[in-house]
Amino acid sequence: MQPSVTETELQNALGVIASTTKALACLGTSSKGPIATPAGYASKTKVVADFGYGPVVELACRAIDQGVVALVCRSGQTTAATTGAFTLTGTGTSIPTADASNAPLDSFQIYVKIIAGGTRGVAGITYQWSVDGGRTMSPTTALGTANVITLPADTGVAIAIAAGTLGAGDVIAATTVAACPNGTELGAALTALMNTTSAWGVCGIANEITSTLFDTVETNFAAMSALGKPRAYVASFRIPTDGESESTYKTAFDTAFSAKATVYGTICAGAAQISSSYSGRSYRRCVAHHVAPETARRDEQVNIADPNLGAAIGVSLTDGNGNNVYHDEWVNPGLDDSRACVLRTWPDGPQGVYVNIPRIMAALGSDFDRMPMRRVMNLARATARLFLIFRLNHPVRVDPLTGFILEEEALEIEAGGRAALKAVLGGAPKASGWSMVVHRDDNLISTKTMLVDTRIIPLAYPETIVETIGYTNPALKTITG
Repeated sequence: MQPSVTETELQNALGVIASTTKALACLGTSSKGPIATPAGYASKTKVVADFGYGPVVELACRAIDQGVVALVCRSGQTTAATTGAFTLTGTGTSIPTADASNAPLDSFQIYVKIIAGGTRGVAGITYQWSVDGGRTMSPTTALGTANVITLPADTGVAIAIAAGTLGAGDVIAATTVAACPNGTELGAALTALMNTTSAWGVCGIANEITSTLFDTVETNFAAMSALGKPRAYVASFRIPTDGESESTYKTAFDTAFSAKATVYGTICAGAAQISSSYSGRSYRRCVAHHVAPETARRDEQVNIADPNLGAAIGVSLTDGNGNNVYHDEWVNPGLDDSRACVLRTWPDGPQGVYVNIPRIMAALGSDFDRMPMRRVMNLARATARLFLIFRLNHPVRVDPLTGFILEEEALEIEAGGRAALKAVLGGAPKASGWSMVVHRDDNLISTKTMLVDTRIIPLAYPETIVETIGYTNPALKTITG
């Protein structure tokens, strides 16, 4: 037997009706680096040098740009990257296909526009390329006599051009999907994060997760909580496919997660155009690439949907003309009702993109349906646990008449516990109140077990404000006295 403190986290205590650190654990795939071996980084250059390119590198670099230490944990990637069929729109006769060297390192919207046409193999053809569907174009590049259009090394994309012609204005397009971990590989990376001595409070999962991978994540975070390591996570459902309607995508999300629930993590939905923190390019990304670093950079009690925090940096839901491209909960409400964390704009309000609600995908009635509720409780748990560890095997006097704990001993423990909680929860504040109560009727001599009740009164976060407004005429007021 080992001396230990066991916590039971209460549910449904609030009657809701129908880390302690700013390090972000970044989990996902990349082109190189050790697998399931977490390491902390504050330099983007060092992250790229050690892990190459890919989703976890993008997430880590964005976190570092936000002032957050990135604890990078590369996963295995048995599910290989894929490239959809290349299409040619225009007058050319050449057929584009994925070259043998094509090995996409991330999820891209490949878009190549021919500027000057010509015959393949004959100098004169020039083109521009894009990895965000043509929203951001590269400088003009000459193809020369080559028969392969090779994008920069950090994309891994190479397009073979068959014999024939390419016409000015022709467009070559395809969509790639990054390599992903399977359940075993994801579990191994999460186990490594659970066992690391490096401090972290929130984990951002860079790759999209399925309902099956959700079960792996949930199992591991429940295990962390049971071991006295309460943590939170932010993950994303897949990005909508090209041309997929809002209703079809919502149905797919509901099919995957309507029967799932968690008290540990946020599942984001939709997509956004997000500027890369290491390449400067703009990519279509899952929403977790914004929500995870934004969560980790804020104090535990902060609701990242608060408009006072400002608009998301380098995040857009529209094209260059302001037309909606990605899911905006204000424009197309519904995914929030599915318990997804989504992005939104404010009509006639503050400009830019904001988080709608930092939902945890909890069951109806859970106390942990918003990320601040999870994170503040994690902080309180860690604080109370550390305080109580130092009471283990420490002598306690009992009343010689009853055999129960002596009142002054109980009061001393309670005062110490409240002081510890106040130290971490009282400054900002992170909670409205806190208490610790020692049971007075434990048979400590025989059972050697002390029961303690710790309670946290949370902050409130109004999500609806009802206002009345109208004109008034002071001249019509009754004059009295």
